[in-house]
Amino acid sequence: MRALDLNATTRDLLAPICQTCAWWQTDLPCAPGDDPRLRWERAVESEAGLFGRALLEGEAVIGWIQTAPAALVPRARRLPTGPPSADAWLLTCAYFYDEEFVGGFQQLLLEIEAALKHRRVSALEAFALRRTRAEDRFCGYLRALNLFHPEVLEGSGFRLVCVSGEVARYRLDLATVIAAPRHSRLLESVEPGAAAQAV
Repeated sequence: MRALDLNATTRDLLAPICQTCAWWQTDLPCAPGDDPRLRWERAVESEAGLFGRALLEGEAVIGWIQTAPAALVPRARRLPTGPPSADAWLLTCAYFYDEEFVGGFQQLLLEIEAALKHRRVSALEAFALRRTRAEDRFCGYLRALNLFHPEVLEGSGFRLVCVSGEVARYRLDLATVIAAPRHSRLLESVEPGAAAQAV
């Protein structure tokens, strides 16, 4: 599996419904001819070079997670427990073709964390719906509401910040995330069959 940044050149990896969804981007009516979704993507990309990550197996798209600086997510200011912290990026939504593929969600979340830590982002936050059905417990998000499942966030290292009614806001301080290389460059410099030599 491999992960790719979501940006202007890879946005076609998103399902058509996600390419046009502006639920997070605006909570007010738009002017005729205005495309808040594209405007949002350009603004986030100009700030950090990506608005999320997609997970692929070969050429098949498994799913994606979208994220943006809290200041660029207008609806988050009006949600219960909002607004998100000024220093945080917000997980806006996730979409997986296999909704019970929590491993894929967690893998992609680690990719997002690494990308943001590399860009010196302080924290990642997400909104969750506390009242969930038993059969939803393996889903990393609730697609109809664009809110995440609290158990999945907690299992991924997020801590509860505040609660208002059924909505909770979670935070992951990226300073606590340790970036570890997947492949050591040291191994690349060792010739096959090389053995330790006495000095």
